[in-house]
Amino acid sequence: MKTFKSITISSIFFVGLLFNLSAQNSKPDELPADTTKTPIFQGVFVEFDVAPLLETAVINKYAYSFQGNVMVNLNDRFFPLIELGFAGAEKTNITNAQFKTAGMFEKIGIDFRLLKPKPNTAKNNYLLGGVRLGMSHFNYSLNNILIEDKYWGGSEVINEDALTTTKLWFEIVAGMRVPIYRKIYMGWNVRNKRLITRTKEGENAPWYIPGYGLGNTAVWGFSYIVGYRF
Repeated sequence: MKTFKSITISSIFFVGLLFNLSAQNSKPDELPADTTKTPIFQGVFVEFDVAPLLETAVINKYAYSFQGNVMVNLNDRFFPLIELGFAGAEKTNITNAQFKTAGMFEKIGIDFRLLKPKPNTAKNNYLLGGVRLGMSHFNYSLNNILIEDKYWGGSEVINEDALTTTKLWFEIVAGMRVPIYRKIYMGWNVRNKRLITRTKEGENAPWYIPGYGLGNTAVWGFSYIVGYRF
């Protein structure tokens, strides 16, 4: 919970910084004397990831996710951001064992512009790379889990509801953004995710982690983004 509070406070501070930069940039009397100098604050991207919706409809019908982000453009080179979302999963295997979860997740991070635009090319095309720190505090349940004692014989069925855990992970991200009409953008990201907090020995690990995906191993993710630049 201390980690959850720390990341939440960091997110609030980030949003406050965003509005402060926006207010400073909007006041003409506070602009530097050299008007040819490019201002640091270059706008804000508000984006929504449609890839999880397509994945739920076509591939992983047991899971769902809704997520978006707010990304600040600083000097057209640095892009600090916050991602927020809600995800869940419900699955029953062939032995009738059941898993169910749902919860919020959030990520803070930064992207960097990897290539400067060449002369006579589109300035507003962005090739980006960056990192994220993700966190999810969620409940999950395990039902009809059959445990067999191979040494003494016999078996037991386990039912556990309202188990609570917090998971942290980091992501390496690469992708791009391109304008399609005025200030409307589309783009994509490829992500490699790795857990920081793992399930302790003797605990029942969650099969699915909101915002992260399946299990305790490194996973790959893909985002297809539609957004608007303010």
